[in-house]
Formats: sequence, C-alpha cells, structure tokens
Amino acid sequence: MGFLDDLKRQADEAKARLNTDTSLLDRNSALADSACKTTATYFSTLVQQLNVLQPPSKVTYRLDKRNAFEAMRLCDFRFDARRTRLRGAEVFDHVALRWRMKSGTRLALVKNFLPEIEQLESKLRRSGAQFHAETVRHPETHKLQEMRYELVADFEGAVNITPDHDNGRLRFELVNLDGFETVTVEFAAFDVGSTRMDELARWLMGEPNAFLKGGQALRRVEA
Repeated sequence: MGFLDDLKRQADEAKARLNTDTSLLDRNSALADSACKTTATYFSTLVQQLNVLQPPSKVTYRLDKRNAFEAMRLCDFRFDARRTRLRGAEVFDHVALRWRMKSGTRLALVKNFLPEIEQLESKLRRSGAQFHAETVRHPETHKLQEMRYELVADFEGAVNITPDHDNGRLRFELVNLDGFETVTVEFAAFDVGSTRMDELARWLMGEPNAFLKGGQALRRVEA
C-alpha cells in the first residue's frame, strides 16, 4: 500500500467516525427536544387549570424566626418556551413555569447583626419579593447600626428546564417549591414524560410525590 492509499484509508476512517458522532448527536438532540415539547405542552395546560383553582400553598415559607407564611395563594401562573438553532435545526432553548405566592402581608423588618442581615437579604433575593432596604449608620462614626426593610410578603416560584441536546438530557431548576431554596436535578430525556410531569405537579401542589426519584446531579441550595 502506497503512502497516498494510507492517507485515503485514514481519511475514510475519520469520515466514518464523524458520521457516527453526528448521527449520535442528532438522535440525542431529537430525544431532548421531544422531552421539552412534552414539558411545554404539559405546562401550557397546567397553567390554565391552576390560574382558575388558585390553590393555597401547603408549604411554610420562613423569612426569619418571627415571620413565617402559610397557606399563601398560588396564582399568576405563566408559561414560557423559547427556541434556538443547533446544527442548522430549530430546537428548544428552554422551557419555564413561574407563579406568585401571595400573602398580602406588609412587613417592616429591622436587622442589626451582620449574619442576620446577610441571611435575610439572601432569602429576599431568592424569594422574588419586591423590597426596599435602608441603611442606618451612626451619625459620627458612620458605622452600620442597622438595616431596615419594607416589603409585601408576596413571593415567586419557578421551574426552569434547560435541555442538553448533545447528551440527550434535561436539567430542572426548581425554585421555592419547599421553602426558600433552589433544587437542581438532571434526567435522561427519555425519562421525562407525562408521569414525571405529574409528579412535578404534585410537588408544586404540596402533595407527596416521587419527582426526584431516579434523578442525577441532585443539589439543594437553601437561602
């Protein structure tokens, strides 16, 4: 075999590997996109029902030792799905569900210890509440004396779904379903169907569920 023949053989092998890799990526992408379509269709119907029912939350949301909120009204459900292009094809970029948790309670809070200030502000940022913060300093030393906060205790929850097309997976980010925390988990695309979405809806409603069963890369971050 001559040198040119050897180069041709190597090129043919490289083409075969490239075609195999591209076919695998396309199959994985199709699986991820199909799963995203399932979640989008499910959410589009779910928001219609929940905006009529406006169920009370079964979860306690605690800002600090003195201020906790129960039976907040779940309302203003919004569904969103965006598309992008990948290898010349139009695919899902993300699917999202958001809602409000309303108590209508007006609060005025004062914190004068740095750990309490940091903890409260972390929860407020994660909660989705609109708040006004005022810094009070000593008139002579200008050292921090306290932080004052005013807000209406209405919070937000969210489910953000991001596909990993190349690997055929979906990443779920679940915000404030079990108190002020963010849970992230991944599933193979073929494992995200109506059964999995029913478990997610049960979780959102505060009912026993098995949504996280079988998930990977599970992580919880509390405020």
